[in-house]
Amino acid sequence: MDCAIIVCGKNLPPELEELQAFRSKQIFYAGFVQDIDLYFKACDLFLNPLLDGGGIKTKLVEALGFGKKAVSTVSGAFGVPEDQCGGRLSVVEDRNWAAFAEAVKNLLHQTIKNDHAAFYTYFSWPSIAGQIQQHLYKSSSTVNT
Repeated sequence: MDCAIIVCGKNLPPELEELQAFRSKQIFYAGFVQDIDLYFKACDLFLNPLLDGGGIKTKLVEALGFGKKAVSTVSGAFGVPEDQCGGRLSVVEDRNWAAFAEAVKNLLHQTIKNDHAAFYTYFSWPSIAGQIQQHLYKSSSTVNT
């Protein structure tokens, strides 16, 4: 299969030398990019192999928002319910790189119906506000009892 992997982001460890050793394998380091939307529009699949960090991973939500397929570790998919992504998100156990690679192969060859209604509903501002309101209501009910 002909493909390329473009790694975007800052703070790549210096010992990786901007991934120069992997260029012959079609792996390129773009560093911090001003307009990530261009990369989302051009890609077939978003890879999210994160192992740490807190909270929801905005780049994963953005990629899915562009209608892209994505493979993520459990840590990288925190806060993004797989069942709301219309089959476009495959989540694998942290550090199980064989499963990650298999998920990439499977998702690349899978035709996904272009129905993002559940995703957009879940991540819409009215839905987010409603979830916060429910959380606050539950919190205030337990405090008052």
